[in-house]
Amino acid sequence: MVKLTTDMVEKKCSQILTRKSLSKTMNKEDLWKLTHLHMNDMFISNIGNLAVYKNLKVIHLQNNNISKIKNLDFACHLTHLYLQHNAITKMENLESLQNLQKLYLGHNNIIVVEGLENLKKLQELHIENQRIPSGESLCFEPRSALTLSMCLKGLDISGNKMTSLKDLVGFHELNILEAKNNLIGDMDDLTTTISTLTALKDLSLQDNPVVRSYRYRENLIANSISLVNLDGKIVSDVCRRFMRRFKMEKHNRHTRKASKVPLGDDITSSLNLPPAFKKSISRAIFQQPGPQFSISIIPENQLQIFPPWKSGERKMKGSLANIA
Repeated sequence: MVKLTTDMVEKKCSQILTRKSLSKTMNKEDLWKLTHLHMNDMFISNIGNLAVYKNLKVIHLQNNNISKIKNLDFACHLTHLYLQHNAITKMENLESLQNLQKLYLGHNNIIVVEGLENLKKLQELHIENQRIPSGESLCFEPRSALTLSMCLKGLDISGNKMTSLKDLVGFHELNILEAKNNLIGDMDDLTTTISTLTALKDLSLQDNPVVRSYRYRENLIANSISLVNLDGKIVSDVCRRFMRRFKMEKHNRHTRKASKVPLGDDITSSLNLPPAFKKSISRAIFQQPGPQFSISIIPENQLQIFPPWKSGERKMKGSLANIA
């Protein structure tokens, strides 16, 4: 096991300085002023106490064997943290990094995005290609999701066996979303989420089942007011306006069709009858086969008026029938 310590940092910094100039030496006071720390590819498995380096803004710890995030509470000025390609299983001990802007955690063993509720300045989160067990998928803890929805501008969640993007509903600041190589397949679910991402400009969904859906591209464009690039292809303003207008017209046609009341229901609705009886009457009049009542209206100019003598004859025949 290799532990990251101040001695290890001093040795690495001295080696770098020596390569640059054989005549220069570095004292501890200069080391304490470090703003960038490069300790990647050093087989580090444990982060020790580095509290003396309070001025650090950027830490590179990628490509090591780190399994736990710890001992970073001192780095209140940190803006960039690189921890990709390690063995981290849990996002923890990050609450003190309130100035962090970019967090790189790709290629680890993380299942839940959590512990970020205090990181209100975080703009980029890279958490792609986690080594996730069978039957699991990456998800977002609600408190962290709420914080990220108000600040995050770039997100990479590719290759995490995700079946839905519901956790991202309402991420109003998100500009770039990389969600390639997941298991997203529900078109309606996807468009519902995308319609809430009001600042989204660049969306990548390659290698998801949903990209084979009927009118996949048209539906996404119609449900986004800001999309500029979809799966590496430009979305023009003309195309977006056309698709949104098409969506609105389709919705209006559907609404008009749904609002039409069947004639049988329209007639029986004015009758003060039980619902079941109304349905029976409607079916009897309009749906049942066989003879039906028909009413014909004769124009006024075709009405037949019987002469008075014929009326009198009818009365006489009626009287004779009574006498008989």
